[in-house]
Amino acid sequence: MLRVADGIVLLPGADRRAAGLLTGLPQPFTVSQARQALGTSRRVAVPLLEHLDRLGLTVRSEDGGRRRAP
Repeated sequence: MLRVADGIVLLPGADRRAAGLLTGLPQPFTVSQARQALGTSRRVAVPLLEHLDRLGLTVRSEDGGRRRAP
């Protein structure tokens, strides 16, 4: 199991699969766009995106948008 935050547990590899899906979004993308692409709630999307940021798979910009890391 993959714990991305307190109370948010995903299947192993879900973070890598999510990062792959985010590649198809216009860059930079919003939390709302990511949430819709991932088919999840904001409650799950925000901690997942923060997890992806920590892994270096996404990068958060000054304006709050995110982009897939090169």
